[in-house]
Order: sequence, then structure tokens, then C-alpha cells
Amino acid sequence: MAYATFFDFVSGLSKPIKVPKGTKDRIAEHFVEVETKLDMQTPGGGSKWHWFNLRDAVARTESEVLCDVAADHNEFVQRLYKDLGEWSAKPVKGGEPLTPGFMKRYWDGLTAIEVPVDKWTADFYRSRMDHLYEVMRGRDSEGVSFDEKALTERQAAQVINIFSQYLPDHDLRLDVPRGCDYLASSYDGGYEWCEKCGAVLPDEADDCSKRGCPIRAERAG
Repeated sequence: MAYATFFDFVSGLSKPIKVPKGTKDRIAEHFVEVETKLDMQTPGGGSKWHWFNLRDAVARTESEVLCDVAADHNEFVQRLYKDLGEWSAKPVKGGEPLTPGFMKRYWDGLTAIEVPVDKWTADFYRSRMDHLYEVMRGRDSEGVSFDEKALTERQAAQVINIFSQYLPDHDLRLDVPRGCDYLASSYDGGYEWCEKCGAVLPDEADDCSKRGCPIRAERAG
């Protein structure tokens, strides 16, 4: 497995970068939202915000809020890293300067927010399993690559099923429908389970050619 480090080993901008106008406002607004929702202000109501108490903030934040904030922030960090690389190589004409001084205020926050497993919501669990499935299928996802021969759809699905025994899977019952290359959930009708055919798409169950298919028999009856 190979993992992109993004900003983890970078101490800050080395020089100003010309970026699209409004970028600084978007960065500032994003951090205000994250830090406010996670209540990361200094004890006693001070005005200074900081990220060295992120672990405490994660521990006291409700699961729904934490998962939503983490998903949005982690995507923001990955997207900004990609954008800064492009803007550094090709400065935006007529753009605004993004300076080392401006980014110093936010640099410590350009890190992933890790959500403890016991706080995973159903949506967050599904997003993590979708991410894992993509990696095992040999497709880069969120800066993670498998660096081995990709698993087949069935093999990757079986790994997900094994993990579900040890994680709060919220009874989503994730699997890969026959002929597909993505995870679906029987909980929301993404597939139907047949003891003979396995996971099948609902609109394909009638076309099963296996003798004695219980889904086909049930629908025909």
C-alpha cells in the first residue's frame, strides 16, 4: 500500500502563489466552519483557534457532526493540495496572491481528521468501504494505492464482508451485485440476495438463468 502524505511533511508555502480570486476567502470560511463545529476554540473562550487539541475536539463532538465535518474537511485538504500544485506550476493570470503569511494561520489544519470507528455513522462507514473497495480494485482513491495485483470484484467484496464482522456496519450488508464493479447495499434496495445467484440487481433478478432461482420463482408466483 502507498499513501500520499499531502501536507503532512510540508512546513508551509515557500513563496507566494497566484491563485483564483476568492481562494483566500474560501479557505478562511472553510476553517471557520470546521473549527466552530468542532468547538476548537481555546479554553475560557479565547479568540485563538488551534489544531493541537483536535483529538479532544473529536472525542467530544457528536458522531453525525463529526463524520460530516471530517468527510468535508478531508476532501477539502486533498483538493487544495492538488490545486496548489497546479497553481504553483502555472500561476493564475489576474489571480490573487496566496502568501506564506496568510497560509501560516491555517497550515496546522491541513491534515486529515480521523474519525474513531465507534463514531462512524452509516454514511461514513459506507464511504470508507467504498474507498477501500476502490483501492483493492487497483484504483487510486484519496491518495491511497494498492501497489499489488488488484483483487477481483468478488475477492474485494469478500474482504469487505470480513471487515463488516468487526466494524459497526449499520446492517448495510454491502456487496457487489453480479456483473457490477461497485459496492451496493441491500438495505436501500441496491441489490437482492439469492441463495443460488448471490447479489443481483433488482431489475435483473427476473432474467436469472439458474434453475430453481428462488427470487425468480417468488416473483413468478
